Amino acid sequence: MRVLSPKEHLGFEVGEDRRLADWPQVVGYFAHLAEASPRVRTTELGKTTEGNPLLLSIISSPDNLACIEEYRRIQLRLADPRTIAGDAEAGRLIAGGKAVVLVTCSIHATEVGGTQMSLALAHRLATSDDPDVADILQNVILLLVPSLNPDGLIKVKRWYDSTLGTRHEGVNPPFLYHKYAGHDNNRDWYMFNLAETRLVVEHCLNTWYPHIVYDIHQTRSNGMRMVLPPFVDPVEPNVDPVLESGLAVLGSAIAAELTAQGKAGVAMNVVYDAFSPSRAYPHYHGGVRVLTETAGVQIATPVEVKPEDLKAIRGEHPSRRSWNHPLPWHGGVWTLRDIVDYNLTATTACLRHASRYRDTWLRNFYHIRRRAVAHQSKTVAYIVPRRQADLCTADEMVDVLRAAQVEVHEAQRPFEADGAAYRAGDRVVLLAQPNGQFAKAMLETQRYPDMRMYPGGPPKPPYDVTAHSLPIQMGVRVVEVRSPFHADLRPMTGTSRLSSAGVAGRLLPLEEGGMKVGVNPHPATITPILAFPPQGRRDSSTVTSFYFLGAETNASVRLVTRLLERGVPVERLQTLVNIGGATHPAGTYVVAAEGDAAHMALDLASEHGLVLEPLVALPDSPRMRLRVPRIGVYQSYMPSTEEGWTRFVLEEYGFSYESLKNEDMQRGKLADRFDIVVLPHQAPRQIERGHTHGTYPSRYTGGLGEAGAEALGGFLKGGGTLVAWDGAALYVIEHLGLPVTNVLADVPKSEFYAPGSLLEVELDTAHPAAYGMPPRAAVMFLDSPAFEVVGGQVVARYTSTEPLLSGWLVGPERLYGRTAMVVVDVGPGRAVLMGFRPHFRAQARGTYRLLFNSLLWSVARG
Repeated sequence: MRVLSPKEHLGFEVGEDRRLADWPQVVGYFAHLAEASPRVRTTELGKTTEGNPLLLSIISSPDNLACIEEYRRIQLRLADPRTIAGDAEAGRLIAGGKAVVLVTCSIHATEVGGTQMSLALAHRLATSDDPDVADILQNVILLLVPSLNPDGLIKVKRWYDSTLGTRHEGVNPPFLYHKYAGHDNNRDWYMFNLAETRLVVEHCLNTWYPHIVYDIHQTRSNGMRMVLPPFVDPVEPNVDPVLESGLAVLGSAIAAELTAQGKAGVAMNVVYDAFSPSRAYPHYHGGVRVLTETAGVQIATPVEVKPEDLKAIRGEHPSRRSWNHPLPWHGGVWTLRDIVDYNLTATTACLRHASRYRDTWLRNFYHIRRRAVAHQSKTVAYIVPRRQADLCTADEMVDVLRAAQVEVHEAQRPFEADGAAYRAGDRVVLLAQPNGQFAKAMLETQRYPDMRMYPGGPPKPPYDVTAHSLPIQMGVRVVEVRSPFHADLRPMTGTSRLSSAGVAGRLLPLEEGGMKVGVNPHPATITPILAFPPQGRRDSSTVTSFYFLGAETNASVRLVTRLLERGVPVERLQTLVNIGGATHPAGTYVVAAEGDAAHMALDLASEHGLVLEPLVALPDSPRMRLRVPRIGVYQSYMPSTEEGWTRFVLEEYGFSYESLKNEDMQRGKLADRFDIVVLPHQAPRQIERGHTHGTYPSRYTGGLGEAGAEALGGFLKGGGTLVAWDGAALYVIEHLGLPVTNVLADVPKSEFYAPGSLLEVELDTAHPAAYGMPPRAAVMFLDSPAFEVVGGQVVARYTSTEPLLSGWLVGPERLYGRTAMVVVDVGPGRAVLMGFRPHFRAQARGTYRLLFNSLLWSVARG
């Protein structure tokens, strides 16, 4: 069978103005290549978030593909030097192995050039007889993911085509191009929330341990034409120095090839750093991540950039010649074809370098992995005790580590480490292992360097957040061990529940200390009841089936939402209760069930790794009865990743909701339809004004405006609850005239700066919004407000001493004692305001319950 060109398959040239290959066309072309060329194998990794196929094409010589499993086994042996007898065997494996390169395209779906280029790249490798291509095919195994976000490509293509020929041609879509994460889908590479992340991590990164991961992006049209590594400082301290050096060499080689071909505007060592692991999974698994950012167009519509339009931003100087930018681009017409050409040249140069220096890449990989196993640092291990306030979330954290191929052990009997006693069942992460650097990066506290624009100047903004410590942001107790210790340890086996085949609910093991968790040890005590007796008229002599459920875990909320959806009555204690020497704090759930409902409740508890504690009778104490809340989530036409992640978290925990557009809010009478309205973080101006009239079709322009603000005010006066955080909280304060002030509003960054840091707050755990929370917790502060309040209910405030737990904080004294979360009563309604991100990227699980409590409180009735 003859291999068709992309033009023959599509009916147009790749990169042609105003023409995009849609995802079904891309899938069809890669299926054709696999059938027609012995150099290409294409497979479906699995389904995306919205059920589309996610593809992987493996491209190499026919001889290599015939022995593909043998080459993969060689790579896995080199990835774990403990399986290799010595340098002689390592040398034989290195001599027999291939350079493995993973190329991932267009994770941000409006950055269409990567996916379009992948067709041309695959065709060239599948058909060319050029000696350069032959060398690449002989020495390299290319793993090509044509799109990391097929759902987004489908949406963007549909939107773009609808704008063709209109005054709005090529504007970005007025919706997120990933259902939940939007632009944040490339920040999920250490938490593995998204289906696409899990599929690529499991089937590409963990299966092959590629030496090079080349991640193709686009950036603004009025800057450099392409930006490459080496990255700017700082580099995350757990990245092996050889990887830093190798990345610098590779980035320079790609830049040199582009410049040699006359492609102007190529720059290195600007804008992008390598501090956050959220975008750099391979850096902790022996490989480098090459990020290229090519200047964009209006999706597929050309742009004209005049010399005076080129802007110097964040270290970019597109008009200035320098060592890292030797051939400036001086303006002109820039097209999708240019993007495809730059990407094709850069990708080919990357593959050529991997081919030419195959042995160097394999040898360095082996030595990096050997150093990881030897592991020389002050920390030898981290221990995750089983005694946790939220054991379920601790297990989720362990699952994250195991999904990244970190070896986690379980203690078989009690032991001591650093003078402290630990129990059988405690989890132990030894850092002397192949992927120990990933574990260390995730479990330790970050101390981001004090970077300045110039000596004595303002802070230099990081490219992403400065804190990512899992224990701190998830609220999990983890102990660092610095001295060698002896313990009887057994590796945890089986796949992580975050594997692509795993369940979404991250279910917990049924075994806890030898007994079944959540199973009623006395099933005969289950007595049918219909509901809670009315408060004030309890008959304690009647035997009933009631159960206490602790509120200290996120998983308890998932169970409660499922019980409420099934009609099982649930209440919450309003005061602390002592029964039989056991203390049950305010916020503890009280579940009433009858017959089959009781068995269902116990089964659900077991499924979630929770305990329902049976009671013979209810205590005579005040309680709040719950029901399913009617939730509305504001969804602007200026897409907000925070809004997308909010929907993701609500769905993960069983909350039903309705998305509210501007027109839905402006219609008013919100209290007739909703108990609570959620305004996720967004800039106040975006909420108020939205897109400027004339820049989009009219239905997508404007914001809430006066009508929306009035509707929110009427909602509160009608008894509704409004929850808002960060920018949305500032919008509510301003437009609803609340007695709350942002004390950081006019403070310059030279005096206060916290660009994504984990800070400590003190909580009023007797308040319904903080039920189940510990007295102190970490919040994600990302250029957030801090409040001064007149007459509100303070739920959380910053400590009066250094609040920084992880990251970077300039001017901590500005926060001492300031309010981080407040509830303001407005007539019969209430506004819950948070000056932090309560679920940041579905990572900050230690503060999930502050949002969940607010949702449940909106329908609680005493």
